[in-house]
Amino acid sequence: MDENEDPILPDRLAGDLADLYRAEVRVPAEVDRIVMSGARAHFARRRMAWIPWAGAAAAVAAVLVVSVQLFRSQPAAPTRVAGDFVHRDGDADGNATVDIRDALALARKVEAGNAAWTRWEDVNRDKVLDRKDVDAIAMMAVSLNGEVVR
Repeated sequence: MDENEDPILPDRLAGDLADLYRAEVRVPAEVDRIVMSGARAHFARRRMAWIPWAGAAAAVAAVLVVSVQLFRSQPAAPTRVAGDFVHRDGDADGNATVDIRDALALARKVEAGNAAWTRWEDVNRDKVLDRKDVDAIAMMAVSLNGEVVR
């Protein structure tokens, strides 16, 4: 007979052999309680293992948020506050946007000779409102990235 072949045993013989080698193990209640308590404690520790990772993930998220805030691109023209109104550099008409109408408004003031100096209209910072400021505001209005031309 080949050793890989299982002999076919009659059912009665198989049952007698199973009864012969069957061992009944009785576990005392105290041992059972200790084993179950250890198993519960082990699985409770495994459930709590994610807490340090959650703290690390929160720290990484906070670093990302701060990094994005710090390296976020700033507006090209700083905002100036005058009274109750907010003015951007080059905002001659006071509508909080710099466009070609601002250059036109400042050009009219300069041509009329009644241009009172304001910090947001003096974009080249020479303390004089003149044609150079009008040209600089016009360049700001048509530039693609909104840079102040000085």
